[in-house]
Amino acid sequence: MEIKGSVQALNINAFKRYSPQARVNQPLIASNDLVTRLNCYEPGQVTPFHVHPNDDEVIFCVEGRGAITFDDRDDVPIEAGSLVSLPAGLPHGIAAASDSRLVVIYTTNAGYTSERPHPNAADAAIPLPGEAR
Repeated sequence: MEIKGSVQALNINAFKRYSPQARVNQPLIASNDLVTRLNCYEPGQVTPFHVHPNDDEVIFCVEGRGAITFDDRDDVPIEAGSLVSLPAGLPHGIAAASDSRLVVIYTTNAGYTSERPHPNAADAAIPLPGEAR
């Protein structure tokens, strides 16, 4: 069996960054097939409502509290230790609780795309990785 990549290791705590303007999103690990990124939120901050048309996503809550939000179903509350799997094509957002910082990591396919099904002027300045601009 041929090994096609390299071992990557890091400490997530060294990458935590916060901004009063918007959640901070940054890359952690990437391979030919997958990417893992880190989101850090101040209380009340969000990842705008979006969809990955062709890519599943797994979200792990490292610390804090918040929710994965949806249009057509109940929000899924998350807290440290929560693991959520989202199928491709399901519109969603992420919101930190109003009284808690939130840190999540997510993994999806390399080259994934993000689209905003309902563009919101208030969230327009918050970039989404994988979004064509």
